[in-house]
Amino acid sequence: MPKLLVCVLLAGLLSLQATTTKLIAGTGFTTGGSLKDYNGKTHTIKPRGKAVVYLFLSPECPLCKNYAPVLQAMQQKYPEIQFYGIVSGKTFTREMVAEYAKDYKITFPILMDPDKHAAESLRATVTPEALLIGENGREYYRGLIDDWVTGLGTKRVKATKLYLSLAIENLLSGSDLTYATQPIGCLISNY
Repeated sequence: MPKLLVCVLLAGLLSLQATTTKLIAGTGFTTGGSLKDYNGKTHTIKPRGKAVVYLFLSPECPLCKNYAPVLQAMQQKYPEIQFYGIVSGKTFTREMVAEYAKDYKITFPILMDPDKHAAESLRATVTPEALLIGENGREYYRGLIDDWVTGLGTKRVKATKLYLSLAIENLLSGSDLTYATQPIGCLISNY
């Protein structure tokens, strides 16, 4: 009986991974899909032959403000990875996103997702939430940036587990390891 349970759980996990890959591949998040940034410039969502980090952000979320320098440093540390911020919903104008990027010195593209197609396709629920997609379209990581935040309104003095950085390092070293953490943050707006 325990062996059967393990087989069923493993089959479920493999099915979830296949579904995630299909979601990415089947919803415009393949080579050629695009969104506009806050300046109106169109960006290819999944550049051919390049791994991507999608960062769901909100200009008003305190965690997104606190994580901005961390994310900017990661983008500079891993130039072989394309970083995209994504602001989903109609709550924030391009001007508000531009001000956020300027105030927090974010240089990676921040894309506008007013109809929440990207958030829904990638199953993002909160800000900040990170996803690492390999150049093959496979999801390698989803969740927290690190373990600095322990709950809404609570945090550690310093992060001890750098989840997103570890996932990037694993991907760059050729590892097939995939994992997820439960993101903590502000809910993505329904408006």
